Amino acid sequence: MESGKAKGRPPHPRAKANPFSALTFAWTLPIFWSGLKHELEENDLYEPLEEHASGPLGDKFARLWDEEVARAGDKRTPSLLRVILRAYAGKCLLYGFVLLFMECGIRVAQPVFLGMLVEYYSPDQKSVTREEAYWYAGAVVLCSALNVFVIHPYMMAILHMGMKFRVACCSLIYRKSLRLSKTALGETTVGQVVNLLSNDVNRFDVSIIFLHYLWIGPLATVVITYLMWQEIRWAAVVGVAFMLAFIPLQAYLGRRTSVLRLKTALRTDERVRLMNEILSGIQVIKMYTWEKPFADLVAKARKHEIKEIRATSYIRGVLTSFIMFTTRICLFFSILAFVLEYNVISAKQVFVVTSFYNILRQTMTVFFPQGIATVAEAAISIKRLQSFMLYEDTSKPVPGLTDIQTSTKPKAKEPEKSAADILREGFKPEQETKPLNDEHKEKSKGNGNAEAPLESGEEDSTELHNLEEDARSVRLKHATAKWLPDQHENTLTHLSLTIKPGKLIAVIGPVGAGKSSLLHVLLKELPLISGSVHVGGTVSYASQEPWLFAGSVRQNILFGQPMDRPRYNTVVRRCALDRDFALLPFGDKTLVGERGVSLSGGTRRPYTREAEVVAATVTYKRAYIFHKSGQFDAH
Repeated sequence: MESGKAKGRPPHPRAKANPFSALTFAWTLPIFWSGLKHELEENDLYEPLEEHASGPLGDKFARLWDEEVARAGDKRTPSLLRVILRAYAGKCLLYGFVLLFMECGIRVAQPVFLGMLVEYYSPDQKSVTREEAYWYAGAVVLCSALNVFVIHPYMMAILHMGMKFRVACCSLIYRKSLRLSKTALGETTVGQVVNLLSNDVNRFDVSIIFLHYLWIGPLATVVITYLMWQEIRWAAVVGVAFMLAFIPLQAYLGRRTSVLRLKTALRTDERVRLMNEILSGIQVIKMYTWEKPFADLVAKARKHEIKEIRATSYIRGVLTSFIMFTTRICLFFSILAFVLEYNVISAKQVFVVTSFYNILRQTMTVFFPQGIATVAEAAISIKRLQSFMLYEDTSKPVPGLTDIQTSTKPKAKEPEKSAADILREGFKPEQETKPLNDEHKEKSKGNGNAEAPLESGEEDSTELHNLEEDARSVRLKHATAKWLPDQHENTLTHLSLTIKPGKLIAVIGPVGAGKSSLLHVLLKELPLISGSVHVGGTVSYASQEPWLFAGSVRQNILFGQPMDRPRYNTVVRRCALDRDFALLPFGDKTLVGERGVSLSGGTRRPYTREAEVVAATVTYKRAYIFHKSGQFDAH
């Protein structure tokens, strides 16, 4: 997260490839040539295509999801599937028609031309001339060539679409995870989010390949059955009927796969959650030699997960076994039925029927069952993603405003209280006290230092200054909030507070008084039931529990901000980190793990190195308002 100008990569060659280069994939030759000359490295990578960038894809999905939520309202549950269809249904349908043309046009026509060509070599035939045989042979070659030139660009396009689904959903999950309310954070786990990003979204890459075969497969079966009827009459129906008899079994196994997929995902979530907890407390586990009990817990969780995976693998094996024998048995039954009717079968009929069954083998016994299984798994993934997206958000700021402000009608009007009042009273809103301005005026009168009347220009200047102070102040007015909707008692009740710019305020009180909840209200992580909150200016916040991400100490301090060397040195010195940098092996470039375990031996108490780094992070940010929580807590 350290700011800096990244080294530019060359543009993607596909962006400027001509149609012939795109059709033949000639634009990939330079990268193969580079790999032939030297080992490929990171610098050989291209810039991603604009259509593949996560930013625009995530923006599009986020906008469509917000529209879906607004459209659904309270009438129905927002559907992530509707969002996907609105985003890519048109292009996906276009690719489906391309596949339909290939499966029911090019591939079906090839056995017909092949049959006419074989008929030319029959001993007693006179219907096919030599010139026609050449035309049929050319048609067979042309169909094969068209199949090659259509199927590979189609597969590339459909895989790109699946990748767009995956990238957009990953971006949506990432954005949602940053907006989860405190209540929602208690209902989800890190393992669940990791599983969504690593497993669930990957189903789109596979399911999109077989999606269209769910409707093209039956349609191709009807067309091929009619053409085989022209060759062997009702015997064609015998073989096709035997093949169709397996479809209900395939559908049932597909449904079982989806159920097992959901169970597997839940088991995986549990295992990942357990591993995260073990890694977080690995020092305590090692100190108390608890490796064996925790290893048994992980093994038990993995055993339950493997049980579901094994059942899924058995079903996939059964579905795959249909590929090996279904078409051969169907071909055998069709020819047997035709011969038992005292018909003489010719070489042309055998070649044509065999070619047609080879098409059905790939369409109905390979892609169709795979489509049932993968689409069922994708449906479960969409359901899990949708459930995650429906978690409660923190309230959103009003568009166009830099202030964090919400307002609802208060239940009762009470006098406003200052920060000093709260400091003295410990969150007792029922006691009435005077604001700081009134106290200051009373002190001035008591000292005999009454303020002289101001002239008109000075009054305007003072009024403008007061307006600027109000815009940059922190104000709570009759704020009432609670963490859970079904919670009986409010966390904060009719709380009023005004903090002027330039003030240093400390809020103290017993455990459970609402100190951290007050900060969460100002951060808009705790929604208001009534009242209003106004926070003017940029906020920099340090939580009660020091938090660091995996990276260097410098990256944690900068936290995505540009490097300002004088300011950085000043912040390091003021936060007493200069001596720590001298003791660390690589200074501020020393890598730290999550939670700062390499800075203070895994401890997370205040005033250790990680707390000082967090303080430097908060101080380095150019903000008007600084929030620090729990400097004297019980950690």
